[in-house]
Amino acid sequence: GYQICIDCSFDHLMTPKEINSLGLQIHFCYAANKKSRHPATVTVTSLGGETRKFLDNVEGFPNWSDRAFLNTSESLEKAYSDPSKIVYLTSDSEHVLESIDDDKIYCIGGIVDRNRLKRVAIDRAEGLGIATAKLPIADFLHLVTTKVLTTNHVFDILLKFKELQDWKAALLAVLPKRKNVEEKQS
Repeated sequence: GYQICIDCSFDHLMTPKEINSLGLQIHFCYAANKKSRHPATVTVTSLGGETRKFLDNVEGFPNWSDRAFLNTSESLEKAYSDPSKIVYLTSDSEHVLESIDDDKIYCIGGIVDRNRLKRVAIDRAEGLGIATAKLPIADFLHLVTTKVLTTNHVFDILLKFKELQDWKAALLAVLPKRKNVEEKQS
């Protein structure tokens, strides 16, 4: 099946509060994947430091790997031997994700404050020579507020798309009402 990676190499750029938020978001991802009809194989990479400490305090965390929710202290580029299979998801990409391929690894940056930390995900991907893509949000919706989504929103959208095979339906199912989502009239 398909694979999702959560890249936690940005710990050192975040405040303790942001790191707690990221830990919670990763926990939400695990819970969503467990319930999903089409779960992904997930690897959390570069997991160390404060995010690791947060997750170590989550009940059951050591058993997540039994449900194909793996974690490693290794970096993204060490964890996966073939970088040509990785697609780093970032709203700064010029490429739009059209489908989810079972032979690709979709990477989500574990970053909480993307407004303060502009372009860190795309800079990291480009530095590693990894392909990037953005979710096709603008094709289907008008987001009245910020286009920045949490790690678990992106994760949930991928799960939902895999289930429904319909971006618009997946986006509308996941994005919270407070984002002031409006459907584009086709």
